[in-house]
Amino acid sequence: MRILTRSLYHITILVALVLTLPDGLFAQTRVIDDLKNKIANAPPARKLQLLLALGEYHQSINKDSLYRYALTARKLAKQVKDADKQALADIMLINAYLRDNRTDGAALLTDSVLKHYSFENAATRSIYFKLEELKVDCFGDASDYKNALAQLYQIIREAEQAGDATALARNMSTVGVINYNLDHVPVAFSWYFKGSAHITDEPRFDSPAAVLYINLAETYRWVGKTDSAFFYVDKAIPRCNRVSNLFYMANALRVKASILKDQKKFDVAEQVMMQCIAIREKVEGKLPLSNEKLALASIYMRAQQPGKAINLLNEAIARSDSAAKAISIKNKKPATEISALKISAYRTLAKCYQDKGDTKNYAATLEKLIHENDAFYAANSADAIAELQAKYDLQKKESTIAKQQLAIAEKNYLLYGSMIVLLLLGLVAWLVFVNYKRKQNVKMQLALNEEKRLAALSIVEAEEKERRRIAADLHDNIGAYATAISTDVEKIMDGNERHNDRTLNNLHQNSKEIINSLRDTIWVLNKEHITITEISDRIKNYIGKFSATYDKIEFHIQENIENDVSIGSRHALNIFRIMQEALHNAVKHSHAKNITIAIISNGNIHIEVKDDGTGMPADAFSKHGNGLLNMQERAEEVNMKLELASGNGDGTSWTLYTAK
Repeated sequence: MRILTRSLYHITILVALVLTLPDGLFAQTRVIDDLKNKIANAPPARKLQLLLALGEYHQSINKDSLYRYALTARKLAKQVKDADKQALADIMLINAYLRDNRTDGAALLTDSVLKHYSFENAATRSIYFKLEELKVDCFGDASDYKNALAQLYQIIREAEQAGDATALARNMSTVGVINYNLDHVPVAFSWYFKGSAHITDEPRFDSPAAVLYINLAETYRWVGKTDSAFFYVDKAIPRCNRVSNLFYMANALRVKASILKDQKKFDVAEQVMMQCIAIREKVEGKLPLSNEKLALASIYMRAQQPGKAINLLNEAIARSDSAAKAISIKNKKPATEISALKISAYRTLAKCYQDKGDTKNYAATLEKLIHENDAFYAANSADAIAELQAKYDLQKKESTIAKQQLAIAEKNYLLYGSMIVLLLLGLVAWLVFVNYKRKQNVKMQLALNEEKRLAALSIVEAEEKERRRIAADLHDNIGAYATAISTDVEKIMDGNERHNDRTLNNLHQNSKEIINSLRDTIWVLNKEHITITEISDRIKNYIGKFSATYDKIEFHIQENIENDVSIGSRHALNIFRIMQEALHNAVKHSHAKNITIAIISNGNIHIEVKDDGTGMPADAFSKHGNGLLNMQERAEEVNMKLELASGNGDGTSWTLYTAK
């Protein structure tokens, strides 16, 4: 019965997924097919208009077809002598270059066309923004995130000035993606939400909304927020459908498959990933090694099906070798992108062979991985050397041209005296400028050195403060037990038989307490931040260890963690120590039959230790020992309130909560 229920659940998910896909998934979209049919029989002027409309769907067209359409559009645009239509045809060609990994050609053409457009001209501002965003794509393809972000910030400033909400949504989403790639996840979320604030239900927002929601879904999946990831990917899919963008739809399905994989719904994840690959192959042709194939192999590996993953990856690697050779011949340089994918594929293959127990193929794959790594780094080093050589040759040519021009100028000028005076004046100005720059550099260096000194001093002070805190904590929690052990050892050495059994028991107990205290301290030191769930688990583990000693007391644990707040390790240790002391007081002094521990986190933290014992005076903080005072000090240190509610015969309640 359980197997039947699971199968029906998977079928339900797949049916729902298929219903959300675009009409005619296994053909080009209806919009693209309609445009292609019209282009075939249209006169030149109408054909150009239709080709430019088709260019808006460049991500959903086969890259070779896109290149041919772009060349035809450029030819027709030159015939009609319309500068703006020529620019749109060039934009279509730039997108074709980027699809074909010809980043350098795309960047050169983008800069060439962009010279004729500016932000100030409102009539052609949309073309200007398209070209500016293509510059970002060129930087991104070259992994030049610094220049990509600088370009994006300029576009965002101009879009805000123009009040262009769609441009803001598009480019804020791209800033988020770059920060996600740089592992700046909180910053990425911030930019995603800034972008989503500009999105409405108007059709013009469908395309930027689809991209932004896919990015949000992937980032939520990365941080383990599965519900939020599902929410946004399900918002993205209808938008992908409305804009007939197969590239967006494939990405949305890839993210959804990854979420299902994380939930261990491997059968459904496989089917969704197969749909994603089918869409990508409709646009790109039969895929060699790709991120989609790697994702499918990861699903097989997680589902403990290494054989499927091995077959898939070996076939994809074999296909990618011929693809890499073709790219290398076309671009006259190694296909480093495919090399990077092969490195990931060999890592996955090695893990699959290891899981399968195939030591021979495991060792052979590791050798291939090492070889591919060496080839990748060698290729990148060669690229760097070639780039430097090209820059040197260019500078040499420029220097030669400058010398030739100077020689011609010297022959043509008769007033050598005037030239010498001008040169001297220029030299003086240059010396003054160099001297000024030198002084500015010295001042800047001094300022930087002072800043480094202050930063180093702050680090030393922080380390010293943390050292004193750890020393004090160890002294408070271990010193007492060490003293007790010393006393017990002296008793044993006295040879008093009446005390030996009890003394040995005390010695054993105090030793265990020292070990537990050290474990608590190490637990905190090993982490920068600790969640409420981890603190709760630590408290439950602690109760489990000593509850057997107090078999006449019933312990009740209530846990309600809606918001798993992450706090600093130092504060986490203070909270744990407060609860520790409250539990010790309850089991040792309350004479209780029941002790209830409640741990609640729903935006605010609320932890309570309550017993049904004899109670204690309400002024315990002022009249009792250091233990209670230390609890209050620890609560103040973590900016929380600690309240004691008790009365003779009414039991005792310790409540630690976040102050609003």
